[in-house]
Amino acid sequence: MKKLQFLILFCTAAIAVSAQNQFLLYSFKGNVSVIENNVESKAKVGKPLNAAATVKVAAGGAVTLICNEAAMFTFTKAGSYQLGKFGDSCKVNSSSVSANYVKYVWASMTKSNGSAGSNRKAYMNTVGAVTRNMTNIWIDNRLDTINYSGVVNEFPISWKSYAEAKDFEFSLYKDDNISTPIYTTFVNKLKVPIKDFSAKMKAGNSYFWTAAVKGEENDELKVLNYVTKEKFEAVLETIKKQGAAFEATAEQSYRIAFLLEDAHYLAEAYQYYLKATTSDPQNGLYRSTLMSFKKDYEIK
Repeated sequence: MKKLQFLILFCTAAIAVSAQNQFLLYSFKGNVSVIENNVESKAKVGKPLNAAATVKVAAGGAVTLICNEAAMFTFTKAGSYQLGKFGDSCKVNSSSVSANYVKYVWASMTKSNGSAGSNRKAYMNTVGAVTRNMTNIWIDNRLDTINYSGVVNEFPISWKSYAEAKDFEFSLYKDDNISTPIYTTFVNKLKVPIKDFSAKMKAGNSYFWTAAVKGEENDELKVLNYVTKEKFEAVLETIKKQGAAFEATAEQSYRIAFLLEDAHYLAEAYQYYLKATTSDPQNGLYRSTLMSFKKDYEIK
């Protein structure tokens, strides 16, 4: 009798632990459906699922899920998968996709309020500390360091002004000695396109830049690394390999964009946010993130 009671308690505990796992449908291809409460429906990116749900994958299909905000796993073989049986797949391991990215996607796809995509900086590792210089110019800490590959040059460097000024001076230096800029221009906007001065730089070198109200000085320098195409391609290849066993084009592009932005490849990240939105124009998160990104970096 005691053995039977123990077995019942053990099974009950196992079911309870399994039921605690929550899932999110991250990406799929082909004919994939979900069965909940004996009702079958088509798979949808961003759909939350509990451990009682079953995912059906037809031949040639694949589906990747997020479990408990942190782990990703993929079904690539045809069959029916009762999610409660895959608790072990909810464990994070060293080969997992960036934990911060997975947590960000989970939070963004499951929250019911706020602007999706606008909080992505909270899940990135490389945002600098907020500073307030004693000038009329404020440069966002997201622009403390910019990595630029030259692959895409349609990207602006921007700033804010505390003064009601109409003219601004942008200066580029080859080192942190601000006595001799290699490029200076005056603009009536709060930004300068990189393409305007990219010819002044050489791949493989680091530069410094700043902006000031015309007639004033600003000694707050920011870093612009002009990396070689080979270095960028190596970074991009590493990021691509960090993906789940299966990602649709939209999900892969969105993940690459997020990780490139985190690595300060802003112009390149913009192209992948665009690609994600184009690949899945119905995805509200992708559209919202693109709009937020453009607002953050003064892209019109």
